[in-house]
Amino acid sequence: MLVIIPAYNEERNITHVIRELRTEFPNIDILVVDDGSEDKTARIVKEMGEKVISHPYNLGYGAALQTGFKYAVLYGTDRVVLFDGDGQHIAKEIIILTQVMEDEKSDIVIGSRFMKKGLYNPEFTRKAGILIYRWLALWLSGQQFMDPTSGMQVLNRKVIQYFAKRGNYPNDFPDVDVLIFMKMAGFKITEVSVDMRRREEGESMHGGLRTIYYVVKMFISIIAVYFRKKPNINEEAD
Repeated sequence: MLVIIPAYNEERNITHVIRELRTEFPNIDILVVDDGSEDKTARIVKEMGEKVISHPYNLGYGAALQTGFKYAVLYGTDRVVLFDGDGQHIAKEIIILTQVMEDEKSDIVIGSRFMKKGLYNPEFTRKAGILIYRWLALWLSGQQFMDPTSGMQVLNRKVIQYFAKRGNYPNDFPDVDVLIFMKMAGFKITEVSVDMRRREEGESMHGGLRTIYYVVKMFISIIAVYFRKKPNINEEAD
């Protein structure tokens, strides 16, 4: 199993994130994809003795994840954990996601912040957006996702191979649009409750004008995926 950590200017968080993962899972494989950071993120990861791939400049959150997917395919990884580099995700919760994948035979397992009350309570505007995305996902795919923007996920080999192919994964913000598409294509997606923290250091990737861009882009992308040709999931397993 490989943990992929996309990171952009996370020098204040990355040390804690890696140490927590190593405490809970001493033998797990970790790959940090440094998406063109302008700070010491990559240097810190190297000094900790962990694997890091650095983009020459900032390509986007989704592009960082796809670099990780390509790495996973290259080394024959059967399962990938997506884990943010900002300290919001809690390492021990990975056990819950992987167990659900085993029990439910799922292709994708999402760690949800909102299936029960916990440590995470978003601001009103973000919560309102999530409610809208829940409704759209239910309407278009037949499955409601309580936390459609969660970045904490576990993916099996079939999904990894599909996402690693050029053009199959967004470069910027892969969220509910990807889940809708994968569900409509026949992949099994399961959601499980986990706790998460609020970001304490650094700047969110959805801050400032990026919030407006994100909302507009996501609605357009959701419409596009509805009409996009769906993959043959049996071929993806080969």
